[in-house]
Amino acid sequence: MPKATYFNLNKEKKARLMQAAQHEFSRASLEEVSVSAIVEDAQIPRGSFYQYFENKEDLYFYFLGNLMTDMEQHFFDMLEKTHGDIFKSMKYFFDFAVGEITEGPNADIFKNVGSNDFQRDHHSKHFGKDHHKHPFFQSMQAVEDKISKMVDRSKLRINNDAELKALQRLIFTVFVHAIGHYFRSQKEESPETIADAKAEFATTLDWIANGALKSKKELG
Repeated sequence: MPKATYFNLNKEKKARLMQAAQHEFSRASLEEVSVSAIVEDAQIPRGSFYQYFENKEDLYFYFLGNLMTDMEQHFFDMLEKTHGDIFKSMKYFFDFAVGEITEGPNADIFKNVGSNDFQRDHHSKHFGKDHHKHPFFQSMQAVEDKISKMVDRSKLRINNDAELKALQRLIFTVFVHAIGHYFRSQKEESPETIADAKAEFATTLDWIANGALKSKKELG
C-alpha cells in the first residue's frame, strides 16, 4: 500500500510514476522488475521511491489493484443486467475481459500475471503469514462480499454464504486458468485464439452450472 507521501503528490507526479510502473511491469515479471528502471523513467530520485512505497511489490499490487477495479465494475454492471445470474454474468464478463486482457493497453502486464506471476507472487514472503491483511487482498475480499450480495441465489443449490463464496472462487479459478492457458499457448506451434479461449471457458462454466454427466433423457 502506498505511503501517505505518495497520496500527497500532485497529479502530474503520480501520473508519471504510474506510467513508469506500467512500462516496467509490461516489460518484465515482478521477480525481474527493476526499481532503478522505474525511478529513471519517472525521473525521481531512488530515495523518493521508498518514501512512496515500501518496495516494488507494494507498487506492483497497488498498480494491479487499480487495473482490476475498472474490470470489477464491469462485472458488477453485468450482474445488475442479468438480475444476479452469476453464470450469465461471468460468461458475458469473460467475453469482454479476454479482449481487454489480451489486446488492451495493459496486455503485456496481464500476460505476465496470467502466465505465472499471480499464483506465485501472492504467496510471496513479502506478504508473510498474514497476506490476507494486505490492502490488495482485503480489496479482493470486499469485491467477493459485494458479489455475494448481488447474486440471485434462488436457482442455486447454495445453503449459506460460505458455499456461495466457494462457488465464486471456483468460477474465478476457471477464469484465471482460461486466461493463463491462452497466454501459455501463444508459445506453442498452434496457439489458442481468443475464440478458442471463449469457447473453452463457456464449456467449463456450463459444466459447473449444469454438470458434465448426460441426463437420463439424453442417454435414452
